Amino acid sequence: MKKIKAHYIILIFILVFCKKSKSTEETNKALDYGIISVSAIEPVDEILTLGSVSYLKKAEVTSKVLGRIENYFKEEGQKVNSGDTLAKIETLNLEIQLGKDKSSEVVQRRQVDLANAKLLMARQRVERELANIRKAEADVKDTKAVMENLERSVKNKKELMEIGAVSETELKSIQTSLNSAEVAYFKAQKNLENIIIGFRDKDLENAGIKIESPSNINDEKFIYLNTAIERAELEMAKANLEAIKKSVESTELLIKESNLKSPLTGIVATRAKEKGEAVKEGEPVFIVVDTSQVLLRFNVSESDAGFLQNGTSVKFTVDALGKEEMNGKIHIISPIIDPQSRSLEVKVIANNTNGKLRPGMFARGRIPSLQRKKQIVIPVTSIAKKVNEKSAIVFKLNDQDMFFEKQIQIVRETDDGIIIESGIEEGEKIATKNVNLIQEGDRLTKPKDK
Repeated sequence: MKKIKAHYIILIFILVFCKKSKSTEETNKALDYGIISVSAIEPVDEILTLGSVSYLKKAEVTSKVLGRIENYFKEEGQKVNSGDTLAKIETLNLEIQLGKDKSSEVVQRRQVDLANAKLLMARQRVERELANIRKAEADVKDTKAVMENLERSVKNKKELMEIGAVSETELKSIQTSLNSAEVAYFKAQKNLENIIIGFRDKDLENAGIKIESPSNINDEKFIYLNTAIERAELEMAKANLEAIKKSVESTELLIKESNLKSPLTGIVATRAKEKGEAVKEGEPVFIVVDTSQVLLRFNVSESDAGFLQNGTSVKFTVDALGKEEMNGKIHIISPIIDPQSRSLEVKVIANNTNGKLRPGMFARGRIPSLQRKKQIVIPVTSIAKKVNEKSAIVFKLNDQDMFFEKQIQIVRETDDGIIIESGIEEGEKIATKNVNLIQEGDRLTKPKDK
């Protein structure tokens, strides 16, 4: 009984399986899986990318003067040329300070003139003192010579008196003259010692004036030494005059800088202050942007980084301007890959003479690729499911006409299909239709010809 029952169950299973196989076979016969043989194609000549427009040159116009806005001459959106005055800062305090500085400059110039006159008089005084020293030196020589002559005369008179040729009275008269000559010589020496102070060799040495030989000592060195105070006063007066002149120049410069000027040609992007508002030093008042050229920032996949080159011409369109195609050139290729998007930034410079391009506009770029190897491109319909942004699953057909899942690595999607980096080799067969109905291990049955 049990054997009969077991045979019955097996029979039912066989009938159900055969029926299911027949149903699956009929389904397979009814479906077309679009089997293709993968082939490599010539490289895609362009890298398609998205980005936005921004300005290439932008300048903040700041105030170098603390004050209030007296007037402004340009509004937001207006065109300006380099050097145009945008606004004027009040300068009343600076003008008052300038008047004070100029008055101080006049007074200090008179101080310089006075110091010059003092130096001239001091020089003349020293020259007179040098002349007095020369006279005193001569007096010393003269009184010494007179004294020495009288000494010889006294000696001779003494010898003559011993033989009775000269009287004692005559000898005493000569000795009196000798005493007077000695006193005169002593006074001449003391006078020279007093007036020579400041005009001695050691005075030059103490002042740091090197004496190599007596011939190097001259009147100019002594004049230089003995007019040190007057020269110092003159230098101080000149230094004070220069300081006042610098103050005048800086105040005049600040008054000039109170006119806020545009550093470049373009348009006024923003104006931060109104008339009468206070402005601090270094505070931005205007932002001016150059409109003649713009910078486009495109994001390019890291896999395309090696196919980029500075100076390459780039074609792009801006959604806001329709399909009008414009040209630019690659300016900077960022060396840094964004770890989140796995892309890098490419900056493109483009002329904007007509002013149509504005910051923030959405742009689509076509960058010529330097890639030279062939690429495998498969239809988008080949994808059974996505693993992530850069990988997906397709169904590959083996030699026994059975389907197996194969994970592929995606470079990017184009209008022609999906460019494959790895996972499928040229010549292999994949399904491109009804891939959602395929299960791994299914066998391909070709549809019957009608």
